[in-house]
Amino acid sequence: MRRAPSDPTLWKLLTEASNIDEAAPAWLALLCTSLGGVVRAVVVHAPPGGSQRGVAVWPDPSADISGLSGVVDAAMQNKRGVVRRAASAGSEQASAGTGGQSLVAYPLLVNDDAVGAVGLLVDVGAEESLRRIMSSLQWGVAWLRERVLHYQAREFRQEADRIRSALDLLAVGLEEMRFSSACRSLVTEMAVRMQCDRVSVGFSRKGFVAVEHISHSAQFGKRMNLVRMLGAAMDEAIDQKTVIRYPPEDDVLFSFRAHEKFVQAHESGTMLTIPMFLRDTFIGAFTFEREAKRPFSPGETTYLESLVSVCAPILEGKRQNDKGILVKVGEEAMTQVHRMLGPGYARRKLSLVASLAVLMFFVFAKTDYEVSAAAVLEGSIQRAIVAAHDGFIREAPARAGDIVRKGDLLVRLDDRDLNLERLRWVSERQKRQLEYNRALSQHVRVESRIVQMQIDQANTRVRMIEERISRLHKRAPFDGIVVAGDLSQSIGAAVRRGQVLFEIAPLEAYRVILQVDESQIREIQPGSTGRLRIKSIPGEVFPIVVDRITPVAVAQEGKTFFRVEAKLEAVDPRLRPGMSGVGRVEVEERRLAWIWTRTFLEWLRIQVWGWFG
Repeated sequence: MRRAPSDPTLWKLLTEASNIDEAAPAWLALLCTSLGGVVRAVVVHAPPGGSQRGVAVWPDPSADISGLSGVVDAAMQNKRGVVRRAASAGSEQASAGTGGQSLVAYPLLVNDDAVGAVGLLVDVGAEESLRRIMSSLQWGVAWLRERVLHYQAREFRQEADRIRSALDLLAVGLEEMRFSSACRSLVTEMAVRMQCDRVSVGFSRKGFVAVEHISHSAQFGKRMNLVRMLGAAMDEAIDQKTVIRYPPEDDVLFSFRAHEKFVQAHESGTMLTIPMFLRDTFIGAFTFEREAKRPFSPGETTYLESLVSVCAPILEGKRQNDKGILVKVGEEAMTQVHRMLGPGYARRKLSLVASLAVLMFFVFAKTDYEVSAAAVLEGSIQRAIVAAHDGFIREAPARAGDIVRKGDLLVRLDDRDLNLERLRWVSERQKRQLEYNRALSQHVRVESRIVQMQIDQANTRVRMIEERISRLHKRAPFDGIVVAGDLSQSIGAAVRRGQVLFEIAPLEAYRVILQVDESQIREIQPGSTGRLRIKSIPGEVFPIVVDRITPVAVAQEGKTFFRVEAKLEAVDPRLRPGMSGVGRVEVEERRLAWIWTRTFLEWLRIQVWGWFG
């Protein structure tokens, strides 16, 4: 029996419907009874991203609607109304007719997208009747479209409210600095917002879940029966890697024994446990409890799953940060050990094997151990040329860097005063010589002897002056190089007795001065061999032999060095005093690991001894 258009039951169902599945049957019944002549009708819904399905069939929900599928699909594809002639109740023809049964369809357009359609099988003969039915169908579909938009807007508002609520909950968890405070605030806020009697959170430790916090509880005993049973319920969900909702649905395939025991023991109505999954492992779970008359809906379950998945990394990050440094180091070490001994991580394992091989090589391999030190080349003999008398520089042909031969003039002091004095004494000597000759010719013996004494005195004075003149001329004592001194810009300048004018070193006799660090001086002995590389001749290596170790330390640049003298085994004409470089003194063969770590280990030994005695 068909209902009248004013049937209050249909209108009540239509106005109280919360979605298209609930509204479509009442709307279709009202439409068909108002149109008249409708044999069969269907409402098809195809939401974006979803599959096409029939949400309402009139008059019998179990009736065959395959005859209407073609016209419904055509209306959705063309996005306009379609009318076709039906030869019988179950067959269609491509042309519209003027009598008999006809197929009428109109699409449900939302934002220019066909999200459904309404199909009718009508038994009317006149074309005017089909036009009236199509016009009424258009008005009816417009109303249905508005209801669809209304339901979508409500879903959008609900989704926005959920997102806003989720962000508020995340803010509650993020604003707490400590892990324990974040857990307590989060479960309490969840309980208030989701209208739960109790919300609990637990984390896996050593294979079992330990309850961390329960809502509205600042403190609770770890051995309470409630806490133990909550932990067992969380373990049950984590072990099965699924969300458990109790009471369960009829077709569930997982175990819920622990949840059943908890509900029976603590008289909870309904219970929902959601595991926390992070980085390929389950780290804990949330448990929500409500009274029996308000079970968790599928939408709430999906929302809570999303919320838990977002809260998991926040809580886990705070939990890791609250751990002590030793605990973190130990856990990281165990993680690396498990990765090395477990499956996978082939590159890391190959790298470890290669590193161990390299380490064993350096531990057991030996090489020549050498002490490296800064080196300076000096002449084995270094002669200083000093001024024997006060005077003035008259000539200075030599300067630093010149190679001189034995007897070459280095500097000449002004000798004019001495030459004048010498001439005076020479004249005096000649005068006395004439007097002596006259006394002899006159045979005056006493006078001749006195004159002879004066002649001898004049000769002595002349020799003394000549010696002084010779000392004013400084000449090279041997073949060598002038290493210091340049008087070419001081002609006419005064010099004082004892003043150093030049320093000369021989060309074929050198010594190498090594500055050996105090930590390595014990390794060097007289007679040790080595090598010298000069900065100005980097392509050549000169063999050396340690000659002596000066037991005097020199502080330089924050370090202490000892002066070690060595000899060159062969002299190269390119070498010059003052050249610097690096010397390496051979000690003996030692392990590579000891050579590379010697400096650090000795420093560490000294520091530890200074700290602990």
